[in-house]
Amino acid sequence: MLRFEFVLSNHQRFFERIIAQYFRGEQKQDVFQEFSLHLYGLYQQKFPNDAHLFDSRAWLRTILVNFCISQIRKEQAQKNSVWTKTSSLVILKSDELVQFSEDDIQNLYTAALGCVSKKEALILKMKFEYKCTAKEIERRLGVQHADVLIARIKEKVRKKMGRIDLEF
Repeated sequence: MLRFEFVLSNHQRFFERIIAQYFRGEQKQDVFQEFSLHLYGLYQQKFPNDAHLFDSRAWLRTILVNFCISQIRKEQAQKNSVWTKTSSLVILKSDELVQFSEDDIQNLYTAALGCVSKKEALILKMKFEYKCTAKEIERRLGVQHADVLIARIKEKVRKKMGRIDLEF
C-alpha cells in the first residue's frame, strides 16, 4: 500500500518547482504546506479507489496548478475586500495605557482573521477564542506542529496588517 508520506516526499521537488512558477520567497513554503494539506485530503478521499492517480505526474500537476491559481485568487479577493479597511502604516505609541472599546477590539480581530485563509483563521480561533491546546488542534484538524503553524500565521497577520504591536 502506498503511503501519503511516500507520495509527498517522492514528488516534493516536482511540487516545489511548480509552486515557484507562481509564488516567491516565504510564500512558496506556505503554499507548499497548504497544498500538502489539500493533497492529504484528496489522498484520503481518492486513494482507496483511485490509487493510480498518485503515480500520475500529469494529474498531480493539474491539481497543484489549480490549487496555485485558487491561492492567487484568494489573495486578490483578500486584498480587494479587506485591505481597504485594515491597511495602516501608522502605529500609535503612548506612555499611558490606552483603553480600546469592545468594538475596536472586535474590528481589529475581524480584520486580523480576514488577512488569512479560512483554515488559518479556524486555527487562530481554536487557539485564542476556544482555548484549545496545540495537540487538540493537531488532532481535530489533522495538522502537524500546530504551535509552529500558529506562530507563522501570527507573523503573517502582523505583516499584512502592517502592525508590529499586535498581541494575541
